Amino acid sequence: MKRIGLVLAGVLVGAVVALQVPSLAQNGGTSAGTTDTQQRTITVTGTASINAKPDEADVSLGVHTQAGSAQDAMDQNAAKMNRVLDALKKMGIGDADLATTDVSLNPMWSNDGSSIVGYQAENTIDATIHDMGQVGKAIDAAVGAGANLAGGITFKLSDANQGLNQALAKAVQNARTKADAMSAAAGATIGQVVTIAETSTPGPLPYADRVAFGAAAAAAPTPVNPPTIQTQATVTVTWSLV
Repeated sequence: MKRIGLVLAGVLVGAVVALQVPSLAQNGGTSAGTTDTQQRTITVTGTASINAKPDEADVSLGVHTQAGSAQDAMDQNAAKMNRVLDALKKMGIGDADLATTDVSLNPMWSNDGSSIVGYQAENTIDATIHDMGQVGKAIDAAVGAGANLAGGITFKLSDANQGLNQALAKAVQNARTKADAMSAAAGATIGQVVTIAETSTPGPLPYADRVAFGAAAAAAPTPVNPPTIQTQATVTVTWSLV
C-alpha cells in the first residue's frame, strides 16, 4: 500500500511539473520577443476662409413717442408702429419676417426730479429682408410711416453653413502643406492620418452695420452696400511619420 501511494505521488508531481514547464517556456518566449516602438507623429493646424455675399438682412426699426399720460403715449406709439408695419408689408415683407423685439413705457421727470411730467413709449421690431436691393427701400418706407429709432442692420447668410465644407477642405490642404514642409526638413515622410478634428466654430459670423434714420432718410434714398461675409475654418490633423 505504501508503495502504491508513493507511485501515485510521483505521478502527480510529474503532472504538475509537466503543466508548469510549457507555461514557463511560453512566458519566456513572449518576453524575449516583445519590442516597444513608439509611433512617430506630426500634428499641424490648418486654416482657410471662404468669402460670400449675404442674402439676408435684419433691420432694427422702432417708434418713440411722448405724451402727457401713459395711455396717450402707448396709443400714439401703437398707431405709428401699425403704420410702419403696414408700409413694410406692402413691400412684400411677411408676418414671419417681422418680429417685435422690445416694448417699453417710462415716466419723464421734471428737471428737479420731483414730479412726473409725461410718459415716453418705445416699440422696436426686427424686419428680415431677403432681397438685398430692398434693404434701403424698406428703411425709407418705415421712416416715411413714422419710424424714428434705429438699431442698425445685421447682414447674414440664410444658410449658416454656406461655404463651410469648402473652407474645411482647404484648411486640411493647408495643414498638409505645412506638414510636408516640416517633415521634409526633418528628413521624414508623411504617412497616414491618425486623427483629424475641427477646432473652429462653424458658420460665418453676421456683420452688423449702423444706419442713421431721420429726416435725411426720408428726403433721399438710403444707400445700403452689403459687405462680404467670411466663413473661417480651422482643423488640427495628426499624421504618422514613416
